[in-house]
Amino acid sequence: MKWISLLALETPQLPDFERLAAWYARRYPDAPPLVLSSRSDRLLTLVVGDDVVAVTLIGRPIPWAQLEGPAATAWYWPEATERLRPHGAHLLTALAEDAGDPLPRAWLLTRMTAALAAAAPCTGVFWGPGRLVHPPQAYLAESAAADNDDLPLFLWVDFRVEQLDGDVVRLYTTGLEALGGLELEAPHFRGDPQTLLEYGYNLAHYQLARKRSIGDGDTIALTDAVQATARRSPSLFGGDLEVIRLEFPDQDGSAPCRDKPAAAD
Repeated sequence: MKWISLLALETPQLPDFERLAAWYARRYPDAPPLVLSSRSDRLLTLVVGDDVVAVTLIGRPIPWAQLEGPAATAWYWPEATERLRPHGAHLLTALAEDAGDPLPRAWLLTRMTAALAAAAPCTGVFWGPGRLVHPPQAYLAESAAADNDDLPLFLWVDFRVEQLDGDVVRLYTTGLEALGGLELEAPHFRGDPQTLLEYGYNLAHYQLARKRSIGDGDTIALTDAVQATARRSPSLFGGDLEVIRLEFPDQDGSAPCRDKPAAAD
């Protein structure tokens, strides 16, 4: 089951349903309400519209092997390892399997995870589809600010930028496939890492928000001055995964605008 999140807890405590449902209704007044289906000391089963959500209290830490890599590479949360290591229990939130549009699933899991982070003694969030960790307050703030025109991609997708030789960097993503897109890889970019991150973000947002596919050989207009060529290719890391590989002219480029991803048809 891919639609899961894990919440590290200071104490083994299942949130009170009434408090959880009230917070959810205040934060998301236009969303279907939480309806309690069943409850025990360690399990809440909820109905949300046409979906079923299970929240399970597990009285032991999230296996560190699952958190160690994401915590070590969470450049946006330098204290991730320090904050996550001491936890003694966690909540597992899971959506029932569904073969429909993945974006509504991502939104539901995001909202449920935010509600649980607000209602439980949470020290960190693990987003399963993208294998990312987040501090609770930042997760709450970013999820609250997002909407369908400004997707919370930094909550959902791991945009990994790595330094190679000199001023050459590369980018690859994890989490776009779960959302219905193709993972992005830019194996060779000469320029500022932040600029490459912005390019990757814009192109990911374009795929998902516009629901537009990118074909092999398409020219992608990242700014008025910078274009890249998209290639459908196997991943740099092997296996059967098909990705969009971005090929850039050998120049630095200029900083992009993050607000509106752009791509040539």
